[in-house]
Amino acid sequence: MSEPDTNQQAAEIERLKREVERLTAENQLLSSAAATCRTDADTQADNLLAGLAQFKLIADNVPVIVWTADPHGNIDYLNKRYTEYTGLPAQQSLGNNWYSIVHADDIERTSQVWAQSIQHGTNYEIQYRFRRGLDNTYRWQLGKALPLKNHNGKVIKWFGITTDIHEQKQAERQKDEFLSIASHELKTPLTSVKAFMQLALKGIMPEDKAYNFINKSAAQLVRLESLINDLLDVSKINAGKMNYNLEPFEFSTALTETVENIQQANQKYHIIIERNDEVVYKGDRLRIEQVINNLIANAIKYSPNSDRVVVRSELKQNNLIVSVQDFGIGIEPENLTKLFDRYYRVDNTSMRFQGLGLGLFISSEIIKRHNGSFWIESTPGEGSTFFFLLPINGKQEFIDIETDNQTYYKGNFIEMRYLPEHQWLDVNWLGYQNFDSVKKGCMIMLDLLKKNNCSKVLNDNTYVTGNWSEAADWGGEFWFPAMQEAGLKHFAWIYSPSTFSRMSAHKSIDITMGKVTAQFFTSVDKARTWLQNMD
Repeated sequence: MSEPDTNQQAAEIERLKREVERLTAENQLLSSAAATCRTDADTQADNLLAGLAQFKLIADNVPVIVWTADPHGNIDYLNKRYTEYTGLPAQQSLGNNWYSIVHADDIERTSQVWAQSIQHGTNYEIQYRFRRGLDNTYRWQLGKALPLKNHNGKVIKWFGITTDIHEQKQAERQKDEFLSIASHELKTPLTSVKAFMQLALKGIMPEDKAYNFINKSAAQLVRLESLINDLLDVSKINAGKMNYNLEPFEFSTALTETVENIQQANQKYHIIIERNDEVVYKGDRLRIEQVINNLIANAIKYSPNSDRVVVRSELKQNNLIVSVQDFGIGIEPENLTKLFDRYYRVDNTSMRFQGLGLGLFISSEIIKRHNGSFWIESTPGEGSTFFFLLPINGKQEFIDIETDNQTYYKGNFIEMRYLPEHQWLDVNWLGYQNFDSVKKGCMIMLDLLKKNNCSKVLNDNTYVTGNWSEAADWGGEFWFPAMQEAGLKHFAWIYSPSTFSRMSAHKSIDITMGKVTAQFFTSVDKARTWLQNMD
């Protein structure tokens, strides 16, 4: 063998030696990494098992039923309390088999609410009855569940609890029954006392000393009668037995007569009808008059240093808008939404007012039953204006006008257009909104956002008024997450002048915004500038 061949062979052997060393080193690294991965995987598995064991230990020792479900809503775990309460093995009720213990009258409603939560990935809450194994009686339960979502907003698990609230429901029913019975029983002697008072007044002269005392007593009886009637109405509302006689009537005439009757009893105040559009409205005239009476009585009560109340009734966008304005103490923003709760009264330390706090609750329920809405504008120290809306056709109409189903949409309640030069969706809400209009407009917005692959929205509420608070939870829990999943990154929200609309806007965003950057503005120009500077 020649010397060059020997050198070449030696070089090849050296190269192979280095390759073997490299492969050996890589193998050692891979072995080390594999060992680490096995250790990490074992640690994660141990941690997961420990976490599951801890969850099961806690779940099996709480006095409520705890359950979990897969993303499609199939129950995959029930704690020990479920078996103790129902007498059924947990395995027997997995999937959708738990419906077998639900009261027949509650199955459809329960399944619909659960299906909606699964579809939209929103919190689940319902009251329903299911069978207790101890005595085979159906008892009221409060069911709640929250979705666990991954970083993309997809539901990966449901965690729920079911709590027995039967005693609480019974106590509420007994309380309502007591109020109803007590109110009815009080009305009978009250009617007799009123009759005796009227006879007594007829039997004496106004200049007699007793006349003034009897007259004041008669006025207090009127107050007592009003309180009893309010209690009766609340018990009817709670029992779902408030009857409505829907007939066409001249609304302007009803308003005028109601104001005149109140004016006669309150000579100190000037109740001014500034506008009273003539319109025939189909509704329960007596109940609507009750609402007007409540609002004016409230305005008088909370305006101790004023002598003027202004009433308006105006036909707008096929809706009747009625308002009662006072110039009294006003209401702090944090108290506004609570005014429609039963027994709630504004707590003003400087002055106390009589009443049970039922008038606005009853009024709002009456307006809701007429498919209307209720809202308030108020400035502390300057006064308040109470509004209610009644749709002339029985329901607010939200009409499609034109769209290309790609870049723009125009309706009588909203207009929106994709602006390619800015790469954002320009949205203008118009007029009086409610849950139906907000949901419809938001779903159209979501569709255009997806079709144009845009990440910015200019949401202009400048011309929005009224109360759409019932849609706030839906917006925060379902719509905003869906918009984020569709690619939304920046959301400029231009305020409505309506206080209730602003509160609803904040509630929608406060619920959940995820990775979306949202900002409120009072100026369209400032909102546009902010949006342009967002990447």
